[in-house]
Amino acid sequence: MTAIARHQAFDSDELAGALAGWNQDYTQLGRGRLHGELLHIQLAEASFIYEHSNLHLHENMTPPEHQVVIGIPLKVSGDSLFNGSALSLDTLLVLKGGEEMEICAPGEIGMLGMAVDRELLARVLGGEEQECLEQALARRRLDIPVAAAQSLRQDLCSSIGAFERAERNPLSAEHSSLAVMSALGCVVQGVEEALHCPTQRPRSLEQRRRLVLAAIEIMQASLDQPLSILELCQALNTSHRTLQYCFQQTSQATPRQFFLSLRLTEARRRLKQDPQQSITTLALDLGFASSSHFSSLYKRLYGEQPSLTGRRT
Repeated sequence: MTAIARHQAFDSDELAGALAGWNQDYTQLGRGRLHGELLHIQLAEASFIYEHSNLHLHENMTPPEHQVVIGIPLKVSGDSLFNGSALSLDTLLVLKGGEEMEICAPGEIGMLGMAVDRELLARVLGGEEQECLEQALARRRLDIPVAAAQSLRQDLCSSIGAFERAERNPLSAEHSSLAVMSALGCVVQGVEEALHCPTQRPRSLEQRRRLVLAAIEIMQASLDQPLSILELCQALNTSHRTLQYCFQQTSQATPRQFFLSLRLTEARRRLKQDPQQSITTLALDLGFASSSHFSSLYKRLYGEQPSLTGRRT
């Protein structure tokens, strides 16, 4: 279940106490009225965080023990520091829960972050990706390529925005999982590029093609009870990032997009075979949450409502 907490703070103690589960102590060094904001989106095994403040602050903080925390600036003033080293727009923070850290910003700063349970990382990352992440955790601070930093910022902003827009109608567990996986993919890519980590993605086109075909075979067998992408990766003994890479390289689509298209293709076939069948029954038979959700996705792909497909046959 998704929980969204928003905080407005006007002194350092209020801001320090805003993030549940963290041990924080902020000291205001700049003159003036502090205005701090915090947005915390809590998911089952991860959370997204946005924090902003307008004045010179020294922040001392310790994340929860069982988590790995990813952070990157959205906006940062010159001469900002993380643990005494320069903090810039291209600085990626990869932090172990339970370890103390300090950020000192001489002026306005905005940070984007994601905290992920270690158990989730162990399930979704491949062995090489986990090794690369451990190297990043040992260093805590990495200067990543500009494009990788921008990609991660955009991904985190997009995910946070989607959760905010869906506050009254919370996103499904699958959507939440996809948001976390997408951000993790950006993080791993940035870490790999910064550390020049070797990757074990299928090297030849034929290897990539075989993995995609194996995935499609499993998808075809699961149209009525769709697997999550995590379950699909586990069945294939591969990582989410590797599967994503192979699908993009061979079909220019994500695994989720491809799986959805397979289910909608099957729905179209069934509508042509039996135009009188119930749209609601068809949607539920193919694992969609509701007929309205199914119809919306169907129209987006085919440019017509499913009821019209049946009439034209």
